[in-house]
Amino acid sequence: MNISGWGEMALIKHLAEQLETSTQVLKGIGDDTAVLPSPEGYDILFTTDMMVENVHFSRQFGSLYQAGKKVIAVNASDIAAMGGIPGYAVISAAFPEHLEMQDVDNLYRGIKEMAAEYGIDVVGGDTVKARDIIINAALTGKVKHGNAVYRDGAREGDLLYVTGSLGKSAAGLYACQYLAGESNNAAAECARKYYLEPRARVEAGMRLGEAGMVTSMNDVSDGLASEITEICSASNKGCRLNLNEIPAAPEVREIASCAGKDFIDWALYGGEDFELIFSTYSSCREQVDKLFAEIDLPAACIGEILPPGEGIYGITPGGKKEYIQPGGYEHFSQPGDGS
Repeated sequence: MNISGWGEMALIKHLAEQLETSTQVLKGIGDDTAVLPSPEGYDILFTTDMMVENVHFSRQFGSLYQAGKKVIAVNASDIAAMGGIPGYAVISAAFPEHLEMQDVDNLYRGIKEMAAEYGIDVVGGDTVKARDIIINAALTGKVKHGNAVYRDGAREGDLLYVTGSLGKSAAGLYACQYLAGESNNAAAECARKYYLEPRARVEAGMRLGEAGMVTSMNDVSDGLASEITEICSASNKGCRLNLNEIPAAPEVREIASCAGKDFIDWALYGGEDFELIFSTYSSCREQVDKLFAEIDLPAACIGEILPPGEGIYGITPGGKKEYIQPGGYEHFSQPGDGS
């Protein structure tokens, strides 16, 4: 039997069943990062993400400088989703032997700049020869003992929030693929930058973790539908989304309209937005709004956590109830670009 058709989540579950962790591990496989004990009042966060040429990035659309920035951002996003602070990274890279040294330097310039933005020290790594470029970052972080935010804490009646706006990476990929020649198209240029140079919501995640009012959290790497499904599955809960409240930037709406697409589909299934989706106590709405005003970042209340028998569904602008399929990008289940 080969792994084609398994799906990434099923494969991870299968591999996790083959491994054992000691009782000292606070959280192992199954969340955005592992959580490990530390004797100094903090728990250690540990995560890794790999980017493969022509799967996660393409030099046809962007530069290796941008790929370097992205590999740091996607790892920092996992730390943010746990309410933590990024710390130290090691970078492993595979290069084809014909790659120009200038390209290698550009990759590491992007790594250096994004690491500096998030206060990350790059402390080591490895390099090997391969047919395609592969970039892997492993990143540690820290969170005050007991403050890590998991996926499994959502409670009935909690409000569901998302930071920033969604669908922007999918819009950017569309712009790269179909609007590449439109250099005077401001919306397309903005969307391409979203896709090629994502940002992690590190300050927001850290502040939410410190405030102690978040019951569950994920970063939106594989699409809103996938992340909500993970939270609801881990928490054994259902969810109602108000689809009309899902935030999208004006350029995303413009490109979706131009493409004959519904931007809601991009928000639900596009992935790689790297916003934070989190649940919070209904009594904390004013505090959440105040926190995001302080850090000058939009955050929208888009739904509510329900009992498990309710399932996961959205309410359309017309008031129709539509159940949400747990889609989003999964490796080993479909071809194409992904996260």
